[in-house]
Amino acid sequence: MKELLKNLWRQMMVLAVLLSTTLVMAQTAGNEVDVKGTVVSASQSALLAGSTVVVKDAGGRTVGSTNTQKDGTFRLKVKSSTAITVLVNYIGFNDYNSGTITLKQEDLDLGRIYLDTKSTMLEGVTIVASRKKPLVQSTKDKLIYNAASDISNKSGNAADVLRKAPMLTVGANGDLKLRGNSNIKVLINGIPSRIMAKNLKEALKMIPASSIVSVEVITNPSSKYEAEGAAGVVNIITKKKLKGTSGTLDMTGGNLEHTGNLSLNMSSGKFNISAMGNYSEERERTTSSLNRTNLNNGKQTGSLFQESDMLQTTKGGSASLSAQYKIDSLQTLEASYSYWNGSWPQKGGLFNRYKNADQYQEYRQKTEQSGKFNFSEWVLNYQKKFHREGQELQIIGLASTASDVSNYLTEQYKPDGQLAFTERGPNNSKEKEWSVQADYSHPFGQEGKTSLETGVKYLGNNSKSVYEVLNSSLPVDPSRSGSMQYRQQIFSAYATLNFDLGNDWTLRPGIRFENTDINATFQNNAPYTRKFSNWVPNLLVVKKLGERHEVKLDYNERIRRPWIMDLNPYANAADPMNITQGNPYLNPELTRKLELSHTYTGSKNTLLTSSIYYSSNKNAVEQIARVNEKGISYTMPDNIGESTRMGVNVNAVFNPFKIWTVNAGAEVFHLKFRSNSLGLKNDGTFFNSSISNTINLMKGLQFSASGDYGNGFITLQGKNSANYSYRFAVKKDFMNNKASLTLAVINPFQNNFKETVYAFAPTFQSTQINRFYNRAATLTFSWQFGGLRASREKESHFSDQSDDKSPRKRRK
Repeated sequence: MKELLKNLWRQMMVLAVLLSTTLVMAQTAGNEVDVKGTVVSASQSALLAGSTVVVKDAGGRTVGSTNTQKDGTFRLKVKSSTAITVLVNYIGFNDYNSGTITLKQEDLDLGRIYLDTKSTMLEGVTIVASRKKPLVQSTKDKLIYNAASDISNKSGNAADVLRKAPMLTVGANGDLKLRGNSNIKVLINGIPSRIMAKNLKEALKMIPASSIVSVEVITNPSSKYEAEGAAGVVNIITKKKLKGTSGTLDMTGGNLEHTGNLSLNMSSGKFNISAMGNYSEERERTTSSLNRTNLNNGKQTGSLFQESDMLQTTKGGSASLSAQYKIDSLQTLEASYSYWNGSWPQKGGLFNRYKNADQYQEYRQKTEQSGKFNFSEWVLNYQKKFHREGQELQIIGLASTASDVSNYLTEQYKPDGQLAFTERGPNNSKEKEWSVQADYSHPFGQEGKTSLETGVKYLGNNSKSVYEVLNSSLPVDPSRSGSMQYRQQIFSAYATLNFDLGNDWTLRPGIRFENTDINATFQNNAPYTRKFSNWVPNLLVVKKLGERHEVKLDYNERIRRPWIMDLNPYANAADPMNITQGNPYLNPELTRKLELSHTYTGSKNTLLTSSIYYSSNKNAVEQIARVNEKGISYTMPDNIGESTRMGVNVNAVFNPFKIWTVNAGAEVFHLKFRSNSLGLKNDGTFFNSSISNTINLMKGLQFSASGDYGNGFITLQGKNSANYSYRFAVKKDFMNNKASLTLAVINPFQNNFKETVYAFAPTFQSTQINRFYNRAATLTFSWQFGGLRASREKESHFSDQSDDKSPRKRRK
């Protein structure tokens, strides 16, 4: 730990030195000029991000090199009064050579450099080589983990992929956290999906890892994004733009999981149709033992001992169909439909022993819990680009319906084996949600160095839940049965200005307004009404220091609103000594964050990112357990008071050797909770780390080894012990690299993972030991068929469906 803190201190010193040398570098740049341009596909006018640009002097010596940005642009500083040659290379295209150019005192703008496609005929099918993306990429407001470039992602589910992305951790129980915070806004292909908001942990299990192209981690989202999600935004990209008719098939079998994923793409003229379907099945066995002591003024009044053994089988699938029509070179209309169906039945046994001064209670219990849902979503997306680069309009309409069933059935037996009673607790809910939004981007001035992004959105949600408890030996308790109606309306508007201030300075201020109206009515509780408005500002300042370094300062605010599952008073009493329920009287929370970060981009795909951040929340929502005099624990979300966190994180991607790629990350953060109303406080310093290695052993054979470790985390009422996992994978390509087999083993050296959970409050103390049986082996077959020609269309400001048809030509 001492060595780690020393290294982190060095990172902080690097940031300080880089900032202090900004003016010096600006002054010494006077004898240099900028050589810039944009690299474009000649056949499609698509911008080619990641092209290699090399500048050589008259003697053939390299005086500068770089890669083009996401928008295809590049810029290099070269000494004036010299003769240079500019060379451009992009895999799958013919090389470009500018010939000899004599520099003067003024900057050189090469304009658009068009590259011709280089194709190869193979068995009657034209295959255009695709360029494998770097494992991690950095942009002004996000880190991108290119999951498709990691062979270990051929098996498993979305949770397994996310644990390898920078700054994300996945606990042994499947909980996703960003910088130790589970309040995350998760998007699918850039669009908020209710399936992620309803039950994130279970939804992630039903997305096969092989279907994920990339994961975008956005810790400083602009005003364009909804303000929901205190920790930030995670965008899971599951579709890759393709040209022609093609498809992919992935099939995985193993001792704990079975998955299948099929995607098809058909393109003809102005029409493009894509379809995707997947199925997954995963088994999870968990055993636990719990020791809890009841307290009254610090003295023991009772004790509870429990042992349980539960087996959950998660089954689910999804299908989607998308049709895109290019009205003309500037307008696109797309419609899509998605359907999800899933269930996660859980069966097991429970032994319970409770005693205090007045009673002794012992029983065994068989428990079945069934959770399942159906979810449908329709999206209509219209995009219009204008002849001016960077000017575009997008309108999105979305509608979804969902139905959920959450039941439990318990059979309780006396010590002599006689059945005492059975209890059933059904909970059925239905939901409808719809939204419409418009986003517009407009550049100002001839060069477009200043631009405005603005938009509006309306979102409505209607939900209903009906629940009851039926006990074979007790009359119906009206207080345990009932219903609720939930309605939410949100109107929002935003504006973001992007300023290119020159001298490599970028400024991005933004403001978002959100007006929220929530109403909930309950059969057995007073109605809940909340109306509130939030002005949510953010500010991003970026300074490039030469071609390698970039420093960013960011401030933003995020909010969290209570959703139906937070408010629903339904009590799940599958374990009668540990009951969970919603809280109908939750208030929203607001989080403020300040971050300073540094990015170093080196040669050979080397990338080093580091940041220091601080966040504060004055009305934090946490799960709170309260134990009554009978020893029964009731757990529900509550506004606890204040939480703060301060941390440092570092992520590095580099190649020790040409065949070896390493992706490593580490984070240290201090977390503090304080609740005056509950008389509780808790704080601690925690460490998370991950590493992934990929080695190209020989032609068509790759090896991967990855792992992650965290020394635990805390809540207001407790602490979890350390958690870790590791994975090895070997991939072999065949059939001219169109098919592959991947063998993966997960946690092979341990039968189960042990986690200890400590909890405390004035009324109790507890220790729970959980064991997760997660040792697994999988074999995955992958097949790519058809033309397999990846689209190189330029990304839109608002979506991944775009094209670039700017008429500007390369300067001669």
